Amino acid sequence: MTGTGDLVYSGDHLRATLFNGVSDRLAITFSFREKGRTAFAPVSPVKQMIAQGFAQLAITSCANDWFINPDTVGIEAVLQKLAPHYKAVHMLGFSMGGYGAFRFARAANATYVTAISPQFSIHPDVVPIDKRYRADAGGFERDLSDLTRVPRPNLQGIIITDPFRPLDLMHANMITEVFPRVAIARLPFGGHPATSLIARASNPGVIQHTALKSPPTAAPIIAAHRAARRGDAVYQKALAAKLLTR
Repeated sequence: MTGTGDLVYSGDHLRATLFNGVSDRLAITFSFREKGRTAFAPVSPVKQMIAQGFAQLAITSCANDWFINPDTVGIEAVLQKLAPHYKAVHMLGFSMGGYGAFRFARAANATYVTAISPQFSIHPDVVPIDKRYRADAGGFERDLSDLTRVPRPNLQGIIITDPFRPLDLMHANMITEVFPRVAIARLPFGGHPATSLIARASNPGVIQHTALKSPPTAAPIIAAHRAARRGDAVYQKALAAKLLTR
């Protein structure tokens, strides 16, 4: 179904909804972190994905748990059953969703990934320097969440990050150690997520458009970022502050 979607997995912690399932290409999207999330949010298809003939699988979480919970293994099983029906699988996620894209890439037999400011981990023992997500890390099991246990060396794609967010750049570098064919693209003063400037310019479609390419390349996103920065007050303020420190 294209409108309401088919709920192909329904757990207490994770859900997976399939839109336009009869296709030969699949795009998998993930919910991102939202402050105070305690319930599942409504799910709707990404219009651009459906318009380009993709099936879309929306994986959503009822909490900011980075998809690590009692339903993690269940989602992996669903992905392993679905993946053989598609000749290409594209992953797209922002921040927490970007982590999810890499965490489930092997189970989904993913071909391509586009991840915006993703994390390598939020476990305090793995990234002790990054304390931003400590409140969400209580149930973040180290073994189940470990990306080094689910490598996919042939996965191609991009990580979009703000190089002036040192922790985000650190995570990007750690991810590419496990997924060596994924390239890092830098959007200076883009914020977190690094495409925030593009979103403020009301041009988020460029991200979905890029994620559906085979393979995705950063050039269109970088161009959109450059086009938007001149008239953006937040960008200009961040740039001025950086220049003053020098």
